[in-house]
Amino acid sequence: MQKFSYHTHTNFSDGSNTLQQMLQQAVALGWEEIGVSDHLIIHKNIKQSITYNNMISRARPDMYHSDFKKALPFFNKHAEQFRKISKQYPLKVYLGYEVDFFTYDGWREEFNEFINQLDHDYLLTGNHFFTNVDSTQIIDISQYKKCKEVRVGDSLENYLRRHYQTIAQAVESGLFTFLAHLDYARKIPEHQKYPMVAERMQIVDSLRKYNVACEISTKGLRKIGDFFPENNIIQELIKQKIPLLISDDAHKTEELGYAFDKAEKVLNLAPNTVRFRLNKCL
Repeated sequence: MQKFSYHTHTNFSDGSNTLQQMLQQAVALGWEEIGVSDHLIIHKNIKQSITYNNMISRARPDMYHSDFKKALPFFNKHAEQFRKISKQYPLKVYLGYEVDFFTYDGWREEFNEFINQLDHDYLLTGNHFFTNVDSTQIIDISQYKKCKEVRVGDSLENYLRRHYQTIAQAVESGLFTFLAHLDYARKIPEHQKYPMVAERMQIVDSLRKYNVACEISTKGLRKIGDFFPENNIIQELIKQKIPLLISDDAHKTEELGYAFDKAEKVLNLAPNTVRFRLNKCL
């Protein structure tokens, strides 16, 4: 069974535990490596989001940034502390970030300049927001059901279509090592009215064309009783020989390795599944 996770969070962003506590648990589980991938969310208008107050009520306010240049010292200070702490534990510890990808004019250029100066080992992309047409306004997907104002701005069908198109663009950017929770938006019950099959299959095609790995996230089991992505997408990922890894998206020590045995059963049904490891690509 897989004995590592590259998609985990600490209280540096929205996790419940410290880095030390997460590493202690990884050692207790007998893991030899772990990747810690706290959130990296930078959008010029993030504080103007109609969901912003809800967002900061459940995570550190400094998890959200509006200026790349101002954010860089904050993240590099974190990296310096991260490296010092990691050396104290008998396992390989990778410094990663889970990045929300945006498409407004200038974002990618600013992001490229930012990561060229950022101490890190890898980047994954996980999309947590709906956007308007030009990506200048964002809405936290997890707050969609709670904010009535969201439903005035646009239709869920349009939000979902842009959401999946943005994920495809993130994959095609060449900036990321793997894709997280491909259909995270399924946590919205109304998603079933607009399944977006073609849009999600386009993401699978982009993963294949650009040789980007994809996670099978057991967080979906905790949130909606099913993996992210759903089984038909998983089967297509396997068929297309896209490198796969199991992720827990752990935000607490007890979530490390959560339901990995169930994910292994799914992947073991297909003996030709391509498995992903960071040490083979860094």
